[in-house]
Amino acid sequence: MSESVAPPPNQVSPQDTANPNGAQPTTTAPIPDPATTKPLRQRPARNNRLRVGMVVALGVLVLIILALIIIGISGIGRPTARANRLAPRDLILQASTNVATAEYRAGVAPTVIEVAPRFAAAYEQLGGLRRLGLPISPALFLNGREVQWFERARVEHWPELAGTPYEFQIGLVGVEYVAGRTFLRPEPFESRPGLRYFPETGFGVGGLFLQFWEENGGLMSFGYPISAEFDEVQPDGRAFRVQYFERARFELHPEAAGTPYVVQLGLLGSALYFGEPRPQTVQPRPTPVP
Repeated sequence: MSESVAPPPNQVSPQDTANPNGAQPTTTAPIPDPATTKPLRQRPARNNRLRVGMVVALGVLVLIILALIIIGISGIGRPTARANRLAPRDLILQASTNVATAEYRAGVAPTVIEVAPRFAAAYEQLGGLRRLGLPISPALFLNGREVQWFERARVEHWPELAGTPYEFQIGLVGVEYVAGRTFLRPEPFESRPGLRYFPETGFGVGGLFLQFWEENGGLMSFGYPISAEFDEVQPDGRAFRVQYFERARFELHPEAAGTPYVVQLGLLGSALYFGEPRPQTVQPRPTPVP
């Protein structure tokens, strides 16, 4: 007697399809085959990438707008670049001392320094603000002599010369400022209109520098020239046409041409008093005067 064989899975045997009552045969739905069935349709991945990109771009745009709003608010009340430009008179009158700058940065009101009573009359006689600048120290003693420092000079009291024009003198700040530097002298020449030779030091002065020297006190105020005229780069990077005198440094400012401030005096008093760096530009050989 042979054994009956079971039908394979998912298939219907002939016996199951036979209906003795004559009814319609009932069929069972086949189970899908994973190997042949197509997967459900999905949205392309590029749509998701597009959405992420749009979100990122929107976020960046919002950040830019916020940054512009913050910059605009913080910039309210600031002077424009044009307002920051100094007029020729401002170049003369500006107070540029390290003490005031340090106090401003520390949030402390800068100390106001006045001309000492002993030097008040001499301050006006020696040229005032235009020649000396603002006071940067109280009256003090230097090498046994009472002095007061100003932005462009140091005024000294000589009591042994009381009653003479030399009781108050401007110190030799030009000589002290260039100590250790050597300046080449030109060949001696004859003085002429607009060009003067000083045999006392071997240097000449001409042009606008000579005009300024003669109109603002001459020898009494500035002393003799101790260098020729040359281009010098300052420690802060600015470059000027300059000439050194015993008591001053003349600077040429072409941007102020046509005004009384085309020639200005360097802040040698401040540089010496505060120990600021000094220029080391080597003077070129002077051009021979024909």
